[in-house]
Amino acid sequence: MSNEIGELGETLFNLAISRDYIFRPRHLGEKWPASDFYVELIGPTEVFFFIVQVKATHSGLNNKGNLKIKVPKQKLHDLNSYFCPTYVAGVDNDSEEVYLVSINTNRRKGISSLPTKFILNKQNRIKLFNEVKDFWLNSNIKNYKRNFNHKI
Repeated sequence: MSNEIGELGETLFNLAISRDYIFRPRHLGEKWPASDFYVELIGPTEVFFFIVQVKATHSGLNNKGNLKIKVPKQKLHDLNSYFCPTYVAGVDNDSEEVYLVSINTNRRKGISSLPTKFILNKQNRIKLFNEVKDFWLNSNIKNYKRNFNHKI
């Protein structure tokens, strides 16, 4: 049953992130331990991207209004080890709502529930697009790549 819950959650995330044609999500498959989706931004001339781990549930919200999902500390640390923007997407399979939280530090413990503040709606997809674009534009990656001394 958990495979079905996870697969439905990944499908719902893929649908939600694709709605405005500003993101190009690619499912990475089961072999990737810390990430489920590689997502590119559509439009910029450079390739800007982020990584997402999807966690799905049919348990709904707790009494504080947070989504009941669990993400172990090690999985969060593995996700945070990517040198790009990384997110956990919590999917409520019953309501078909998707919520995102950024993972940008190593946490002392795992996640036992996900805040529902950042629902993946049209307004927040635009915020996400700009957030990821700003990350890459404010990084020094262009200079690093241009000055990279390869050995091959």
